[in-house]
Amino acid sequence: METTGWTGGIYRICDWISKLAYVNLLWIFFTLAGLILFGIAPSTVALFTIIRKWMMGEHNISIFSSFWNVYKREFKKANILLGSLLVVLAFMYIDLVLIQAMQGLLHYIFLTCFVIMSIILTIIFLYIFPVYVHFEGSILHYYKSSILLGTSFPLRTFMMVLAVGTGLFISLLFPGVALLFLGSGIAFALTYFSYSIFPKMSPGVDV
Repeated sequence: METTGWTGGIYRICDWISKLAYVNLLWIFFTLAGLILFGIAPSTVALFTIIRKWMMGEHNISIFSSFWNVYKREFKKANILLGSLLVVLAFMYIDLVLIQAMQGLLHYIFLTCFVIMSIILTIIFLYIFPVYVHFEGSILHYYKSSILLGTSFPLRTFMMVLAVGTGLFISLLFPGVALLFLGSGIAFALTYFSYSIFPKMSPGVDV
């Protein structure tokens, strides 16, 4: 098939659309295969890994085999990461309940701290999976790197927030789009905005 000119452009767009739909279905399937709770994290890691490979120009990989291999290899570590995130969310919820029971100046002081922590947690959720698939390190390393990147590049972070918000809004309006593109579309956007800034991190970080 012609791969130059406008026909080549159309072909590449259609190729990306079909691949994003396919990998999104794999993401859903393997999430369900892990009973959702134990499947969502390794499935998401596999999803981001595949999209990262495409970003790096590796377009001829076997999508299913690559997805399955990453899913198996990262199953334990990805679920430890998810467990840590759930613990943080639980503490945030408990803090919110306690703050709501407070009154006066103390209420506003702790509420301000809660808002700041919520912003930091949002940054972590935006960057944690792109960082996970790009760098080798501990769970703590992924947290620190996510916060460092998110705060060092606020414009990129804001664009990522918009991308996620837009993706969720479109998915609510068109559920069929969510079935085919919600996970892969968001993963593509987060990888796209974060991938180019990874080399700007301090030398010596393992990649």
